Amino acid sequence: MTTPFRVLLTSVGGAMSPLTIRTLQASERHQVKVIGVDQSADAIGRHFADMFSVVPNGADPAYAEAVLDVAARHGADLILPCSDEEALALAAIADRVASAGHILACAPEGTLRRMSDKAASFRLLGDHHLPVPHWRVAERPDEVRDAVESVAEASGGEFAVKPAKSRGGRNVYVARFDIDGTEAVNDGRETHCHPRVFRERYLDEVAEMAPVMVMERLQPPAWDIDVLTWQGRVLRSAPRRRINPAGIPFKGGVVEGDARLLTLGERVTAALELSWLYDYDIMSDRNGDPRIIELNPRPSGSIAAATAAGVPLLDDLVSLAKGESLPPLPPPATCTVLPYMAVTVAEGEL
Repeated sequence: MTTPFRVLLTSVGGAMSPLTIRTLQASERHQVKVIGVDQSADAIGRHFADMFSVVPNGADPAYAEAVLDVAARHGADLILPCSDEEALALAAIADRVASAGHILACAPEGTLRRMSDKAASFRLLGDHHLPVPHWRVAERPDEVRDAVESVAEASGGEFAVKPAKSRGGRNVYVARFDIDGTEAVNDGRETHCHPRVFRERYLDEVAEMAPVMVMERLQPPAWDIDVLTWQGRVLRSAPRRRINPAGIPFKGGVVEGDARLLTLGERVTAALELSWLYDYDIMSDRNGDPRIIELNPRPSGSIAAATAAGVPLLDDLVSLAKGESLPPLPPPATCTVLPYMAVTVAEGEL
């Protein structure tokens, strides 16, 4: 009997986690068992994973040790961190993870920190002549106003402000001319308002968040580029144009083999010399040209959408971890992937 390959998947409380788990379990190429971990005992993924454990929040100093203990108890072959904080925490003990016999599917800690630090990642991308928005970083509160005015002047008066080192797309302010007051967007993670309203109502508040990034306001279309990488090369890529430009909640996407995006994914991967699975966030400038806005140091929460479109990123991830060659595939054909609601039956009382 073939011994199952055991994948430890973190953050299994996300809405799309059941699909990710089932995609791994349903592999026709591998026999996979999924070990799910999450900070919440009510995580939806616990009812789909083959094994489940509660662990601390990814920012908790005890997190990495707890995951390492779960991996040892259940014999995890591969650990795939699925949130920024968790990837950083586990990368910090990468040597111990390897010594314990587990494969950690993320880049070294220093690379992940550059990806999570927006200013550092924009500087790196700029050094490699990759397309980023007009931007400035304000390290201190008294620098924020000048940064806002500089970017506004260079980008037609509209701009966005976000914490330079925050993760998860929170505390973002977008100043745009097409609204008069204030709107909460992206499940309340973003505040959109007229530039005048931003200056009158939010500028001082945002200054207290320094260091912050100020950048030109970008617009739809927006894309996720899912990439499986190895030593700075893209092994598999699935660009997805978002049906919901904000991305949250996930409302589906159009998977397409756009040559511009495939090439962009390759150039970013080479610049960071990445290995394993990542998600690059792309939006468009006023001329409709792609601009890189985020380098996520972990896979997208909706990564299984690529598999549904015929790009087997999760199967390929396991093959890569096993040292197996990937089967050749053409660039993805254009198709739309949509989420739908379903039910499952869990044994006993929850």
